[in-house]
Amino acid sequence: MSVDPIPEEYGSLVVQLVCGDANAAIAFYVGAFGAGELYRQLEAAGPKIVYSEILLGRSRAMVHDEFPERGLLSPTTIGGTPTTLMLYVEDVDATYAQALAHGARGVSAPEDKFWGVRSALVLDPEGHRWLLASRTEDLSPVEILERAQNEPPSARVPEGG
Repeated sequence: MSVDPIPEEYGSLVVQLVCGDANAAIAFYVGAFGAGELYRQLEAAGPKIVYSEILLGRSRAMVHDEFPERGLLSPTTIGGTPTTLMLYVEDVDATYAQALAHGARGVSAPEDKFWGVRSALVLDPEGHRWLLASRTEDLSPVEILERAQNEPPSARVPEGG
């Protein structure tokens, strides 16, 4: 019997989130984004989360505490993040409000974008940047490029923090 090298339930890309307080982070993801916690493994010598998995929509993510001795540091510890996590949701406005209610900091409020999505940007309490998005139109790459030509340069760059 052969083993599939890429487990179907994971896809080929899985995000691993390093957090200063993984327990609080998981509670935030459950409350703010409706995540489901699949399981967690605690450190043998203490309460730190060595490994956990959550389900965000149809995607899995791993969440664990910092382990500085292994170079695993949270965005809060290193002073920010160069990465943005894009999360497709059913209702951007409702998810944005829910995230703020659970302690996220709003970076940009929900708005319609020329490439056919409504999106908003938040920083979670651990310093991870989340782009919340719902598709509003089915557009081809050609249609998006045509629309981009009519937009100011500032509207054509990725959303930041």
